[in-house]
Amino acid sequence: MHQLTTFQIVVLGIFAALILVGVGVFAVSGGLGGSKEVGSVVVWGTVDSNVLQRVFGELRPKDKTFQNVSYVQKKPETYDSELINAMASGTGPDLIMLSQDELLAFADKVLTIPYGAVSQASFIGSYIDEGQLFLTQDGSLALPFIIDPLVMYWNRDLLAGAGVALPPKYWNEFFDLAPKVTSLDAGATVKKSAVALGQWENIFHAKDILATLFMQAGDRIVVRGEDGTPGSVFGRRPTNAQSTPSESALRFYTEFGNPSKTSYSWNRSLPRSDNAFVAGDVAVYFGYASEYPGLLERNPNLRFSAAVLPQIEGGGVKATYGRLVSLAIPRSSHNPQGALTVAQRLTDKKGIGALAPLTGLPPVRRDVVLDTANNAAMAVFVQSALLARGWLDPSPKATNRIFQTMVESVISGKNEPAAAVAAAAQEFEALLPN
Repeated sequence: MHQLTTFQIVVLGIFAALILVGVGVFAVSGGLGGSKEVGSVVVWGTVDSNVLQRVFGELRPKDKTFQNVSYVQKKPETYDSELINAMASGTGPDLIMLSQDELLAFADKVLTIPYGAVSQASFIGSYIDEGQLFLTQDGSLALPFIIDPLVMYWNRDLLAGAGVALPPKYWNEFFDLAPKVTSLDAGATVKKSAVALGQWENIFHAKDILATLFMQAGDRIVVRGEDGTPGSVFGRRPTNAQSTPSESALRFYTEFGNPSKTSYSWNRSLPRSDNAFVAGDVAVYFGYASEYPGLLERNPNLRFSAAVLPQIEGGGVKATYGRLVSLAIPRSSHNPQGALTVAQRLTDKKGIGALAPLTGLPPVRRDVVLDTANNAAMAVFVQSALLARGWLDPSPKATNRIFQTMVESVISGKNEPAAAVAAAAQEFEALLPN
């Protein structure tokens, strides 16, 4: 038998190594960008199943991709645990919905969609800016699907009664608005309030409102480093600045919970902010676009409108908070290529065009245009979606506690805003070392 030369052995070894590497890469990437066969795809999420079924029903006659796609709606409170258990046991879905808050927790459990399948230029040009949270050096962890922006709801009668024609466009306007609208009884109890700010427990979405103030002031809270690793930048002081952006934002937020200030408008004894707004007892409430139908239903006699969240006058970053739901492919998917095809179809112009009108929310894509001529609220939602931002939350429960401690330590007089932010920054570093 002819014996192999040393050169031949080396060459064969290199070919064998390349084959193994190729198999490994295919296994890790799930073969994304390869076969165009779709097959059966199971999708999990917390979105109303009636909405998804109507979207599938509209798309199926024109696109065979959806012939074998099924959706399973899960309860939000148990979704993460059910998903992790199913993925661990190999019985999980092929495609999952994730919010930006869940991104870091699931980053090592989902496949990266390579730029060869969805280019970076196409991603950035197609989706609203907040979607860029999902981008890494090698591709996208998910494709944006639904955006729910934070907006300002204002009571037309309360403002008109105070001689105010329009809601505030800038945060500093609330200092003038508060004395005009807020009314106190003889015991300094708030009877009518200008705005629900300054406390924590009874302010719905307090964390998201405060995060928006931080981001508008220039504090991005968590960012990816050059190597793609997330790190905390919370509480950093810009060069030559006398204070941190987050310190200024926290001071503003807590002003409205301080009884010694003329802007005093809120305290912990009041009802939750959304309930107070529905009752007609607070002029301005910060809530999500998705809450609009519920507010109308809870009090049909309430005369209110929606407006874009206030910004920082004369500077800052124009932004509002956005709850962004995405479609991601779990590493345990039995059909990753089919899942990618379905995700691309659901988030393309036709898919989002079918979805947006059914959710009552603005489209997550830039090239999907809704007719808002007869819907003033939707016009606000669409504008707000373009301003939507978010951040990579390392642990929603832990950071909620950190934010709450910041607010309550200032309101109680225990800490000045600078000290409260410094303490919080240390806790962020422990959660997510830079």
